[in-house]
Amino acid sequence: MKIQEVRFKNKSNKYSIFIGKNSINVLPKKIKLLCPEARKIALIFDKKVPIKFRRLLQKKLKNYNLTVLPFVASEKNKSIDTVGRLLKILLSKNFNRSDLLISLGGGITGDVVGFVASIYKRSINFINIPSTLLAQVDSAIGGKTGVNSIYGKNLIGSFYQPKLVISDTNLINSLPKKELICGYA
Repeated sequence: MKIQEVRFKNKSNKYSIFIGKNSINVLPKKIKLLCPEARKIALIFDKKVPIKFRRLLQKKLKNYNLTVLPFVASEKNKSIDTVGRLLKILLSKNFNRSDLLISLGGGITGDVVGFVASIYKRSINFINIPSTLLAQVDSAIGGKTGVNSIYGKNLIGSFYQPKLVISDTNLINSLPKKELICGYA
């Protein structure tokens, strides 16, 4: 399957969504183009993503000062506490606005990392790599980010568009049947 590029555009933002087998291969070139001043990258990933994809990403990002941050994607961890923990790490490592956050995981991971990107130093570059079918067709597109509170789901958040979305279909092939069914619905 050929890699397809879909261009998302709204009133104030535009970005590309790359879809297809091995579409992750466009990442290094796109980072250089979209974030030319980035020196540091934080790869924040859902621990459920198979290790071979995490290793592949780490290999592709070898030319950067890479911080790898595992995340247990759950409604409980989709919280302001998690956001605070991630912000503290980014601040301690002196990330600046020209650096980059990459989310690798399902919708919860993308929502949390996108929200962190939107508020860290009033915005930092953000790339979303959704790993579930549902995230690829829904939450990774449109810029809705946020976390839950004791008063309800997704009540703290912002709209913040990524620089790029990569929907590599190889990630879909690693999903359990239950996850695929969620995406089909």
